[in-house]
Amino acid sequence: MLYEYDSIKDSQAIGDTTDDYFMKLVQLIQDEHGVSKRSEFTPKSNKLHWLSASMFLQHVYNYWILIDWLKCSITRGKKISVKQGNLIVAIAMDIIIGYLILQLLSQDKKEISVLLMGILEKLINSLYSLLKWLMGAPVGLKLNNAFNKMLGKYFSYHVQLWWIFLDVSGEKLDVILHIYHYIGYLGFTFQTALISDLICIATFHSYCIYVYAARLFNIQISGLIALLRLFVGRKYNPLRGGIDSCEYTNQELFVGTVAFTILLLLLPTTALYYIVFTLFRVLSLVVQYLLAKLIYMVQTLPLYVVSLWLTSSPKVTGNILIEVINQESNSPLILRIKLLNKSIPQLVKIFQPPVEVPKQVEWTNLLSNVLVGKQIV
Repeated sequence: MLYEYDSIKDSQAIGDTTDDYFMKLVQLIQDEHGVSKRSEFTPKSNKLHWLSASMFLQHVYNYWILIDWLKCSITRGKKISVKQGNLIVAIAMDIIIGYLILQLLSQDKKEISVLLMGILEKLINSLYSLLKWLMGAPVGLKLNNAFNKMLGKYFSYHVQLWWIFLDVSGEKLDVILHIYHYIGYLGFTFQTALISDLICIATFHSYCIYVYAARLFNIQISGLIALLRLFVGRKYNPLRGGIDSCEYTNQELFVGTVAFTILLLLLPTTALYYIVFTLFRVLSLVVQYLLAKLIYMVQTLPLYVVSLWLTSSPKVTGNILIEVINQESNSPLILRIKLLNKSIPQLVKIFQPPVEVPKQVEWTNLLSNVLVGKQIV
């Protein structure tokens, strides 16, 4: 058997899931030079619940975990592996991109603050216009006029309070921009996480309206379902967690019929506000997910792996090619083993740093929650 000694010694992409003679050969060669694979250090991530309220705090915590993993891995292995090099290059690119963005935005802070306040004012005015449209007869719908006016005025008052808060805090916007400027030197991912939190703060009023509308819609749906059981002589038993039969008096049936009629007639008005602000909530969640995905992509940039692949480095060789050199019957069989580069998708998967993957949006669960008025977190 003929094999490339240096390629086997330097390779970090050979799989070790099989227990054959070739893998024993690889282990012997790498043990001889002190490069055998040790049990990989995995970071301990016990995330605190209160961190989930802020993407910036989550990112700072995850970044600290990554740096700790990088330090411990290099200390244990006494060298920089491909996975660690991939993370180091990604962090360097993160800082470079963040610095370039700061240079592009290095104009007068006053101009930027005026621009941001103008955008916020347009958003507030657009929301006012939307509420006035809903308080009328949107798309020709016949809504309960008194209930519609009450909801519209209540939500408009809430938006007005939030605009007063933003207008007062806008005087300190220059301080926020200075803080953003200094944080931006830590990298593009820190800037993105901070922008996500600022978007959440700027749209907090629409989130509050969504919570009110969702709660009201959920109460009405739950009431209608309970009253439907009344008509068929059923009731929910919380002790057994099931439905029991029940006999109701005429007075109870009369009150239930009146309550069912009231809830049913008020439902279209509530549903209209609920649908509109649920769309705002879903849009906000999609934006936050895209920003989290962008942070994840920057932290897992495979620049180092791709550069090794382009230069045909032996570190990324892992595909085994066996060639038969001699097939004569009277002579011993001679085999030549070559190591070829793995594909880029395989290398990206093998040498991906332990970066936390953003939580996927469960559309089925989200849709079921929307239909019954459960709050979308």
